[in-house]
Amino acid sequence: MESIFIVAISIALLYVAFKFRLSTKKIAKNGTQTEGVVFDIVASNNINSQAKYPLIRFVTAKKEWITEQYNISTLPGLFKKGQKVIVVYNPDNPKEFFVKSTITSIAPILAIALAIIILAIGVYKLLHI
Repeated sequence: MESIFIVAISIALLYVAFKFRLSTKKIAKNGTQTEGVVFDIVASNNINSQAKYPLIRFVTAKKEWITEQYNISTLPGLFKKGQKVIVVYNPDNPKEFFVKSTITSIAPILAIALAIIILAIGVYKLLHI
């Protein structure tokens, strides 16, 4: 039973990591880069979660203000209120954006690698029961 749980968790992690990676690549391909600011750090809507999300504010090329919660939770201290960030957004839908940083470049790759390792362990355990 533990092995099945390990495999399921690794598949979920792979899915999320690939989805994020593909989304950022798609936006980066045709996106517009601008400077933004961490307007605030907000708690998750889920009362059972301790996650915090940066609220990002930026102005589009069409002079439209966008203030949106970033879809990735943050580690304490990673983003600070008032911090300037580079934002890459979809010009057709500016609410689709990502913060350009080393973390957003490396994190999906590390998550994919970790998920593959966990998946291999889970499959190994399943085959050697």
